[in-house]
Amino acid sequence: MFPQSMLLVQKAEYEWPSPAGPRFRPELPVTKLEGDHDVFGDGSVTIVATPGHTPGHQSLLVRLPKTGAVLLSGDAVHFKQNWDNRRVPDINNNKDQTSVSMQRMADIMARENAQLWINHDKAQTETLKIAPGFYE
Repeated sequence: MFPQSMLLVQKAEYEWPSPAGPRFRPELPVTKLEGDHDVFGDGSVTIVATPGHTPGHQSLLVRLPKTGAVLLSGDAVHFKQNWDNRRVPDINNNKDQTSVSMQRMADIMARENAQLWINHDKAQTETLKIAPGFYE
């Protein structure tokens, strides 16, 4: 829908082969990252490299003026129970990388006093505002 938008993706993810064929369209604009990336240059939104689920998985740290820091897990963590017990799903590409990424996320959360929003955790999702609600 946005063919001129810049795709910000980890190089490892972009280059990871898929048995189903190409995962990205090479004719579209892309920035291949190798690690964390400050999206706007002001620290408000940072892509955090969290490999493990896939080789180039990334999460997102958002610093909001009133809500504070929120770490969006993506697929780095699937459910709160996985997080609490540091369990790695069998479907993940690399268990060791996932464990390192989970620890890194915990370190970021401690440093930033950040909330963790777990993408697939239905119980948590039901407690969060959804559109037209919003966080400041």
